[in-house]
Amino acid sequence: MTIRYTCTGCESVLKIKDEKAGTKGKCPKCKAEFLVPQPEAEESAEVAASPADEPIDEPVDSVDMPIELTPEVPESDSFDPLSVLGASAGSVGPRSSRSESVERKPSMAEMMKDFDAAKKGREKKATSEAVRTSAVAASALETAGTAADALSRAYQQKRDSASAPSKSAKDVKAQQERALLTEFITRRALPGLLVVGVLVYGYFSWMNHEPWTGPDLFEVTGQVSTAGTPAVGIQVFFEPISSGPEDNRSAVWATTDPGGNFRLMYDASHFGCPAGEYNIGFAGVTGKPLNRAEGALKLTVKANETNEFKITL
Repeated sequence: MTIRYTCTGCESVLKIKDEKAGTKGKCPKCKAEFLVPQPEAEESAEVAASPADEPIDEPVDSVDMPIELTPEVPESDSFDPLSVLGASAGSVGPRSSRSESVERKPSMAEMMKDFDAAKKGREKKATSEAVRTSAVAASALETAGTAADALSRAYQQKRDSASAPSKSAKDVKAQQERALLTEFITRRALPGLLVVGVLVYGYFSWMNHEPWTGPDLFEVTGQVSTAGTPAVGIQVFFEPISSGPEDNRSAVWATTDPGGNFRLMYDASHFGCPAGEYNIGFAGVTGKPLNRAEGALKLTVKANETNEFKITL
C-alpha cells in the first residue's frame, strides 16, 4: 500500500510507501520539506472489503509510478523522495512544468509601450497621407493657375488685336518713308554736318588769329632739386641781362611739378624763352624768395639748341 501526498509547494502528487509514515521527506520538484502522513483508513477498508476470490492485479487507486519500481528507502532523518524515485537532480525543473507551460502575461508597462508604438505609427501614417494630399492639391492648384494664366494672356492678346486701329496702305507707306529719312540723317547727313562744322570753326579761328610779333622763342626745360630730392612747387624766374637798347626781352617764369621739372612760359599763350643771358631767381610755395647755397646763378639760352638745365638749391 502507498501513501498519496499532495505537495503544498507545487501541488505535485507523490506516492510513498506506508512504512515511511511519520518520517521527514522532500519534494523532488520544489524541494519543499514535509512530514509523511499516515495512510488513510479508507484505503485499508477498501482493500479489506475486496472479494477473496478475485485476484487483485493493481491497487484500487491509480498510482503514477509502480510500487515495485520504488526502491527501498533507508532509514534516515534526511529523507529525499527524489533519490527514492530514482530521478536525477538535473532532470527536475525549477518549480512546476505546468507553470512553465502557462504563457506569461505582458506587464502594464509593456502594454503601454505597445500602445504608444501603435499610436505613433498611426500618427506617422496620417502625417504622410496629409503631406501627400497637400502635394497633390498644390500640384492641382499650380496646374489650374498656369492654365488660367495662359487663357488670360490669350484673351488679352485677342482683345488688343481687336481694339488696335487698322492702318491703310497710305499710312504704312508714309511710316516707311519716315524710317528711311531717319536712317539717312543718322548714318550719312549727321557725320557730314559734323565735318563741315569742324572746318568752319577752324577757318574762323585762323581768320581771327593774330600773328606773333614778339622775339623768337626757344624751348627751355629743366629740373630743380634740393639735397637730391625733387623740389616741388618752386617758382623759377629767368630775368634777362640787357644787352643794349634794342633788347626787348621780358622775364620768363615756370613752376616745378611733383617731379621737380619745369617748362618756361613766355606769356599765357606761348611757351619758350628768347635767346640770351639770364639771372635765375627762385621763390617758395608761399612766394618767399629763396637763395642758393652756392650763390647767384646765371644761365644762357641758346638759339636752335637743346636748353635743358639741372638746378640745385
